[in-house]
Amino acid sequence: MSDTLLLRFDPNTIEHLGISLYSKLPSVLSELISNSWDADSEKAIINFTDKKEIKEIEYIDFGEGMTFSELNEKYLVIGRNRRAEENKQTSKKGRKVIGKKGLGKLSVFGICDIIEVISIKDGFKNHFKMNLEDIKNSKGNYSPELLLPKDTIANSEEKGTRIILKQIRRKSGFDLNSIAVNLSKKFLIFDKMSVELSLNGNTPIAVINELKFNGLNVQFKWDFPDEKYGKNYEFWNLVFGSIFTTETPIKDTEMSGIYLTSRGKIVNNASFYGLRDNDNFHTYVTGYLEIDFIDEFKEDVISTDRHSLIWENDKTKELQNYLQLVIKKIGSEWRVNRGKSKKEIVKKEKGIDVDEWQKKLPTYERDLSDKIILPILENPNIDIEESGDIIGNVIDKFDNKIFKDYASKIADISKPEQIPSLLRLMEEWKTIEAKQYSDLALSRISVIEKFEEYINTDTKEVPTLHNFLKKFSWLLDPRILEFKDEVKYSDLLKTHFPESTLEEKNRRIDFLCSNALGEILYVIEIKRSLYNIDEKSIEQAYHYGAFLKEKYASESGFSKVVCYVVGGSKSGDYMFKRKESTYSETGEVFVKTYIELLEQSKEYHKEFLEIKKMNSSNS
Repeated sequence: MSDTLLLRFDPNTIEHLGISLYSKLPSVLSELISNSWDADSEKAIINFTDKKEIKEIEYIDFGEGMTFSELNEKYLVIGRNRRAEENKQTSKKGRKVIGKKGLGKLSVFGICDIIEVISIKDGFKNHFKMNLEDIKNSKGNYSPELLLPKDTIANSEEKGTRIILKQIRRKSGFDLNSIAVNLSKKFLIFDKMSVELSLNGNTPIAVINELKFNGLNVQFKWDFPDEKYGKNYEFWNLVFGSIFTTETPIKDTEMSGIYLTSRGKIVNNASFYGLRDNDNFHTYVTGYLEIDFIDEFKEDVISTDRHSLIWENDKTKELQNYLQLVIKKIGSEWRVNRGKSKKEIVKKEKGIDVDEWQKKLPTYERDLSDKIILPILENPNIDIEESGDIIGNVIDKFDNKIFKDYASKIADISKPEQIPSLLRLMEEWKTIEAKQYSDLALSRISVIEKFEEYINTDTKEVPTLHNFLKKFSWLLDPRILEFKDEVKYSDLLKTHFPESTLEEKNRRIDFLCSNALGEILYVIEIKRSLYNIDEKSIEQAYHYGAFLKEKYASESGFSKVVCYVVGGSKSGDYMFKRKESTYSETGEVFVKTYIELLEQSKEYHKEFLEIKKMNSSNS
């Protein structure tokens, strides 16, 4: 048997699978912890040294250790699949083996240039050193430097492995609290194997499973397995763990989403698994699901760095569908639970008993009241004080038929999260209408009739239609308010906007406005009443929106820019139709004809029109 250690490899392997793949300290340490787990160590100690010019890490475990031959034939063989080679899925103590790819040993070179390995087993100690620069300069056969003769006699009671990382390339200091939290996020094993961190010999910090959840004020919890979240999935009863939602948004963005683990170590960072991350619920949910069964798949579906699964696989696609279903169902239950919780607080603090009030309503009105009130209760951005005020106003006015009619239309045409904003807006103008109903009815009828006249006579958009729509904003949409003076291209866009082909007369935004909360900036482009809106018009509006969101929204506090193009008709060109559909679905650009606006305003104000028609018939 040779007395020389030998590392065999392609020199590029060290670069790609060591330095490039493992550049962050927690990832490197997690590979060492995985090795200790597989070696049946009950404890690991990580000592950090940061003094003057010395920056080192000493990693110690008390596992099986390795003999000289095991170091040579197992530890120093890159890419060795321990599980397949030894046909062994568990350790001597029955732990499910984490290591599989045989690449973790290279991780240390992601942060340092020299490592020393000291391993004791069966009363023999072996100690060697590896230098990254020498490894890279070798031709694929590298002999580590022996610092002790092969199988030096050691205390027969000692065992385990000690690894010293030297010439660490890290410039910043070691934040042990941050390192501990990051390690906690990567494992679920710290109730079975203790890990302690210390800096310069000071009092150690323990890494525990619960660290990852520090600072999270948990409100609701879902435990798995649970057949109601997708019993049709083949492995539903092998999914273990918990999903949590918090009372307030999760500040640690790394914890937003669901982690997946196998054999106690993460295989996918927190994610929503293909669901669009525009749901407010996503900022409140976290959790860990154990999916050990994926290690039994024929194909290896775990990426090398264990940050994500390989999702281009039939088995993982089925898992992804299951996870999406779980997240959607929990999101729905979360909204209901939040609503119930807030309802109780509103009752206690504001004296408003929603349930008692709803009991007195007819069934059809109770359904409408749910459509209006539940979005208020379930919206996490509306506090108790404001929720009580809005709900109180709804209850006060619910015996008013006109209010109920408008509330019903709002519930039908709006997304749930928009309803509270629209109710605030309704509160403003409904008070006036209640006092001057007759005058307002005549006034609005007059406006609608004048609008219809303008449409039939091809009135110019500037200044007549422009000023008319600006004055009577409800013709465009009752949800839009705060109209501002028109902003010409030369004042706002000329310096930056890339569209140089537009004629100067077209370089204008007809007017700007915002919604009830001021979160959305509306850009209105008005064309002549016989103008045929084409692909060029819709693209111009899209460019305006994109530019304003980039340059203007951050200064003004708007989170979204929505563009409306108003004209006489719509092009029949297929590209226009496709783009109109696409932009409408994304909520970025909407195309409206004057006829559509007219019919919409008539529908919104049919009560007034019916009153006039009835009065005309009686006269």
